Amino acid sequence: MSQGSNIRVLLPGWDVLDITVIGAGPAGSAAAIRLAQSGHRVRLYEKSRFPRPKLCGGFLSPECLLDLDELGVLDPIKAAGASVVRRTVVSSPWGAYAEAPLPMPGLSLSRDVLDTLLLQRARETGVDVQEGTDGFNQVSNGGWTVVATGRKAETGRYFGVQAFFDHVEGITDQVELDLIPGGYVGFVTQGGRVNLCALTTQENLRDTGPALDAVLAAWALKNPLLGKRLRNARRASAWQAVGPVRMGLQRLTEPQRLFAGDAACIVDPLMGEGIAMGLRTSALIEQAFQQTRCPVEEAYAHAWHEQFDTALRAGAWLRKLFQPALIQDVCVAALQAFPTLLTWLAEQTRPPIYENLQPNSNRGAV
Repeated sequence: MSQGSNIRVLLPGWDVLDITVIGAGPAGSAAAIRLAQSGHRVRLYEKSRFPRPKLCGGFLSPECLLDLDELGVLDPIKAAGASVVRRTVVSSPWGAYAEAPLPMPGLSLSRDVLDTLLLQRARETGVDVQEGTDGFNQVSNGGWTVVATGRKAETGRYFGVQAFFDHVEGITDQVELDLIPGGYVGFVTQGGRVNLCALTTQENLRDTGPALDAVLAAWALKNPLLGKRLRNARRASAWQAVGPVRMGLQRLTEPQRLFAGDAACIVDPLMGEGIAMGLRTSALIEQAFQQTRCPVEEAYAHAWHEQFDTALRAGAWLRKLFQPALIQDVCVAALQAFPTLLTWLAEQTRPPIYENLQPNSNRGAV
């Protein structure tokens, strides 16, 4: 639907439908924008005030660009100085190295900028935005709610850590994953600095921490390329951390309540599709409210599983495959010998809704 549409498509017997959205990350703001464009009255609650720092790799895969264009924020994102990402790089603890071009260029932008632009766009489309307010304390019974509040505390074993660095060697137009036992360290350029975002286990943090600078120094000794990248690096922001988290599906629906983004499913960062899936979820929510064949909750859950299940299974398989150090090296060495395998692996974690995205497409082009 074009960003200027005012068409109202409502379920039979309903007047203009009031919908509450809780959480103004990419999934929540995108859902609010699409629902407002469809003619719904939407109120969006965000507990923080923007801009605010947010732990995230900030990689906007080529798949993101289509939704960002539909939402009316792609041009502002480019104007805000998003970095172009053209390559994927993977390295192993024993020195194997693989590289492949992305099928189309992606972008990289810090979440504080991305989220602020999406929230601004939500206001422009008529969404009633309430910053600094916990939406769970405001929602009344009987109305529809979209919950997009992000990760919740779990008993899982994974932790994410993130900070910005200066003087990281060799990070230009790539998104890079340097594997370490039990996890990986990711790099991408953002705003003249390098965003370092890593996934690790509780055991790893316990053995090398608790100070995250010491953890990173220990990791640099476990991967030659990572050590080279960090040789002269200087941390330029405070560390952020989140965890423990449990990867995979959390929940999708409750009566008159839909879950989106990380509130629905925590996507393994190895897939590089977390933001893309959050943005695409907003279209599935809009479609669920437009259709009249079955309950909204059922329509949304069916569409969600149809679009994402195959890619999520592939991502979970890759995470398990790339954990043991010996297997990491064997796998990356195979990718180094056969670079097309890296492209193939990336395609396995690509939601099928984007299969029509072609390298020569002009939609969302960088």
